[in-house]
Amino acid sequence: MKKINIRSPWFLTTSDEPIPAPSAPQIIQVNCGDTWLTGIDVGSKTYEFNTAETGDVDIIIGGNDVPVKFDIEWDGNTVTTGYIGLDTYDQDLLDAGVSIGEINTGDPSTKNTTLTINKTAASPSLVSLLVTAPLINDNYSLEFVCPVPSVPTIACGAGSSYSGGEAYPTIQAVTLGSDTGVVTLDFDAFGIPDKFVVKFDGVIVIDTGYRGQPQYQNQLNNALIALGEPTEVISGGPSGSLTFNKTTATTTATVEVYAPISGTGWNFNLGCPV
Repeated sequence: MKKINIRSPWFLTTSDEPIPAPSAPQIIQVNCGDTWLTGIDVGSKTYEFNTAETGDVDIIIGGNDVPVKFDIEWDGNTVTTGYIGLDTYDQDLLDAGVSIGEINTGDPSTKNTTLTINKTAASPSLVSLLVTAPLINDNYSLEFVCPVPSVPTIACGAGSSYSGGEAYPTIQAVTLGSDTGVVTLDFDAFGIPDKFVVKFDGVIVIDTGYRGQPQYQNQLNNALIALGEPTEVISGGPSGSLTFNKTTATTTATVEVYAPISGTGWNFNLGCPV
């Protein structure tokens, strides 16, 4: 015990135990495409995910009528919903210290909405969502939607190549023009097997199967199994040519190259219609 001061008859009971530090905010790691369902919850949580793509990042929000606030942040830029839910809870929010300018409730509830931030650069890749839930009996659902990867476009006859690592798949759009005629795919997977697929008008028009040296069959099987894909037999040598007949004025085809084994290299050339 310690005296309050030298003249005071009163004593204080003290402890040498350190004052506990406030707990750190809870951070939850999620991925693009994840759906998160949260039951009754009070407090704040931060959800973090990474995407190198540019464009709109959407958070699809749902839940019951109890208001919650959602703030999405990327590279110092923040977009907020304010407190969204049913307006019968407005006084509860005010009593909890929420300013009236942050309340965006309504009747019916405003909680089913989409929060969007425009990610204008590949880096930084980190996007975070802060969820603030000051009232009891709330719940919410979240779906994390990242920008769709852009597909590079090349001209027919220009060719494309890749080396140094696996991709499943690499996707490239090829401008064929509006002319009709026979379109030829020339391809070379070198030794390590790769598969070339051409799509036109929403239909697969060329599928080479995996092409490469047969001694890589076990490696191919293991790589496909690791991806959760069925195994495929290497169907021929590394290089070759296949064609399809372009019968419409659609101007673009898509070439997908499936290269699941590290250290691979390949090239292809999708010609113009003749």
